Amino acid sequence: MKKRSQELLNDYPEIVSKLLLLHESGLTIQNAFSVILKDYKSKNTAVSMHYAYLEIERTINKIQSGFSESGAYAEFGQRCHLHVYIKLGTLLEQNIKKGSSDLHDALNQEVRESFSMHQNHILQSGQKAGTKLLLPMILILVVVMLIIIIPAFLSMNTTI
Repeated sequence: MKKRSQELLNDYPEIVSKLLLLHESGLTIQNAFSVILKDYKSKNTAVSMHYAYLEIERTINKIQSGFSESGAYAEFGQRCHLHVYIKLGTLLEQNIKKGSSDLHDALNQEVRESFSMHQNHILQSGQKAGTKLLLPMILILVVVMLIIIIPAFLSMNTTI
């Protein structure tokens, strides 16, 4: 579950920025989701898809099979079980129900927040990696000091 959440968080900034870009170019949200999914599938020919794109595919399939578009977006956010996706799903659902003209501004704000969140996440993972490497670096320092000190002591004992 932690791997899934991590993967979803890593994919979020890219998905939101593409969604904003495609929406600005005149596509509907449904068509933008389809383009995002097609783009991902064309670039990644791996056997397994990332969880975010699987959820996008499920959402597109639900809409195409007759499920309401606003309900599908709300479920998309709920299925991901992460606050950022729930917020995005709610934002898209409100756009469909109320016809909000503020979608561009809201998506733009979401893109800024997601990149800021992504930067913080990268900094935290760098700090974790640095902490994990601290013990091996100390051990290497001790070994190097022993390699230098032992011959020095041995040479002092032989000269005395």
